This record gives sequence, structure tokens and C-alpha cells, in this order.
Amino acid sequence: MRDPDQRAVYAAEDQLLAWLDATDPDRPTVTIDGETYAPEVEPRFTDPEAAASYVAKVLGHLREHGKAYDSREQLDVSVRPRNGRTQAHYEPDTLTIAVPPFEVGGQWALRGLVVLHEIAHHLCGERDHGAAFRTTHLRLLEDIGQPVTADLLHLAYAREGLEQLDHRATDDTLAKIAKLLRQAEGTRNEHERDAFLARAQSLATRHSVALAVARAHTARQERRDQPVSEHYRIGERGKRGLARYVRLLVNIAHANDLRCTINSDSTAVTMYGFATDIAVTRALYESLLVQMVSDCERYLASPDRDTTVAWDRKARKYVERPVATITARLAFYEAYGIRIGERLQEARDAAVAAAVQGEESTASGPTGQRGPSGSGSTAIALRQKELDVHDYFADALRRNNIRGTWSGDRRSAMDSAPTAAHEGDRAAQRARLGDEKALGEAG
Repeated sequence: MRDPDQRAVYAAEDQLLAWLDATDPDRPTVTIDGETYAPEVEPRFTDPEAAASYVAKVLGHLREHGKAYDSREQLDVSVRPRNGRTQAHYEPDTLTIAVPPFEVGGQWALRGLVVLHEIAHHLCGERDHGAAFRTTHLRLLEDIGQPVTADLLHLAYAREGLEQLDHRATDDTLAKIAKLLRQAEGTRNEHERDAFLARAQSLATRHSVALAVARAHTARQERRDQPVSEHYRIGERGKRGLARYVRLLVNIAHANDLRCTINSDSTAVTMYGFATDIAVTRALYESLLVQMVSDCERYLASPDRDTTVAWDRKARKYVERPVATITARLAFYEAYGIRIGERLQEARDAAVAAAVQGEESTASGPTGQRGPSGSGSTAIALRQKELDVHDYFADALRRNNIRGTWSGDRRSAMDSAPTAAHEGDRAAQRARLGDEKALGEAG
């Protein structure tokens, strides 16, 4: 399917509409899974012209409050009636939302959530209903003052297996954030520091997951005691260096007892394991990715670059030239990912050893001999966890008919740029592993 998430997104939104329709002024709350929600009032419209006024109001609110969506919030969007009654859609070429009017049976479309769905397409800039669209839709609800509705939408997404949202940030974005943070650290002027930090935070916020994601995830993750899977988007097809991003994520995942499948074009990874381990892996990856890209940019801006000998056709002789930037970048990323994997595995092994040793000390009798209660429960639990993940992963491979092995980073760049590789290794050595404690606890 060209848009594999479309059906599930529509089903999730139908569920949300059903929850909202179950409320009224006399009963303003709805209870789901034992939790009570009081969603915001959803606007209804009499015709496409009224919907157009609402669209203008929403976009005006975003502009007034500095809610940036890659400047797409600055573009005006019109609304027109469409002849068909079964669909509403967004036309990116004309910046137009088409909704069926009452006359053709379009009363279902003349409501706030349907119109916001199309505005999210406009703000996202994508036609399909993938992770980027879902993130934009949730964030839009948050930004216009509908956080409870955002929570409910995210809950509906989760019920349809659509928990993965967009966590992507381009090299350029990460480098800009890193530059602003360095400027903040380098100034003694308090006002300048606050300004740099505010700009960095604003830029980061535009590429972050909606607040509803964090709240919903925190509320749900402790209730899960079975392996799950999560599809994680790495980047767009054709982008150079995706395989190194994948390797960094996979190395972190393996140290957190996860198994992975990888798209052949390195655009996405699916992680299999326990929810808490996936959460730790995702948090570590997103932190280390920022550090890796910003450290690499600093290295590439320095004069300490690898060189290579190449034939100069004009001079008709061999000359020494700097190694191509992409080659240096790939070598840096490759070495960085390897060293991070080693550090995390060492941290995991140390945490497990400490847990086993602490259990043995507690279980020892007064003579120092191991008592009857010292049954090695830590080792047993770890083995059971390993078997649970193994069986879940094996079943997923069978169900999805997944075969073959990933070879995205089989060609190494480190020999072509040894200095870049050395600097990548050094950067990984000093990288902050803020979740090392959580890594051990998750095991």
C-alpha cells in the first residue's frame, strides 16, 4: 500500500469521534480504561464558509503565538465545497481544503476534528498518514489549546498500533541547535545566553514529539509486561549516512536486550522487546545522535582533516587534497557508533554483574555460605527475558516473512579517513550516556 497507515489512522479518528460524541454539556467526561477525560468542546460548522473561518482562526492563532511548522503556518488556506460526500481532502497545489456540504450529505465532515485533520496535512507537508503526519496532528491540537483531545487521539492511535511518531531531525537542524547551545555556553552576557537558549529550545521543540506522547507513554508503559514492537523512522530514502544512524541505534538496542529488523534502504528500524527497554533505547539514541552530529560538525570545521592523493587533470600530476566531506562524515559516524556500542555493552555487563553479586551477598548465610533463598533469581529473570524476546522476535519474523540480512553499512569508510574515524571514536568516548543507570535497571 502506498499509504499503509491510512486505514488505521481513520479507525483511530473514528474512535476519537465516538468518544467525543459520548459527551455533552450534562456529561462532559468520558471514561476509558479506568481513566476519566474531559475533552475540549469540538466546534461544528453549518457550511464550508464557516469551516473556512475556523481554518483562518487556527492559522492566525499559530502565527500569533509563535507556533512554527517550517513556515507553513504562514500560508493561508482556503476551503471549498466538493461534490462527493464520502471524503474530505487537502489540495497542496492550491492550498485548499475540500469538504462536502450538508446538501450532499457532508454533515460528518463539518466538524472541527475533520478540518484539523486536513490542516495537519497542510502543516506537515505530506499527503500520507505516517509518523510525521500523526506527530503534526497531535502537536496542532496541543498548540490550539486542546491537550485532552490530543491525549485521547494518541490513545486511539495506540489502540490501532500507531504508537510510532516522528522523531526525525536533519543534520542541519541538529547542527543549528548545537551551534546555538555553544553560543549560549560561550557568552558571559546573561541576556545573550537566555536568547541563545530560547532559540535553541524553540528549534528543538519544532522537531519534538507532541506533549501528549510523553504523558500517554508514561501512563501506559508500566502496565506492559509482554514484549512489543516499535517501528522507528530514521530518515528519508536516498539520504547519505542513514546506515550509520541505523548502526548507532542497533548497537544501543542490542545493549538493551532488543532485537531489530531494518528496512533494506535503511530508512527505518523496527525494535522488538520490552516497552521500558525500547523507551531507554529511544532516549539514548536521540541524545547520542545530537551529540554525534554536533561533534562531527565541529570536527569538519577544523583544519585537522584527512587528505588523499588524486590526479589533477589541469596540472597533469598527482596532488594532495582533503578527503571528501561525506567520506569524513561517514568515517566519524561509523567509529562513533562502534565505540558507543562497546561502552553500552560494558555498562550493561557491569550492571548485571553488580546485581548478581548483590543478590548473592544478600542470600549468603551467617557463615558466608549461600543460603537456600539464593536461587539466582537475577540470572533466571534475565534468561526468561531473553527467551521471551527471542520467541516474540522469531514469531514476528515468521508472520512477516522476513528473511535475509541487512548489509547497509558493509562498506567501511574508516580506512579512507582514519583521522575522522579517530575523532569519532574520541567523541564517543566522552559522550554523555545519561541513561546508563536506567540501562542497568531496565535489565
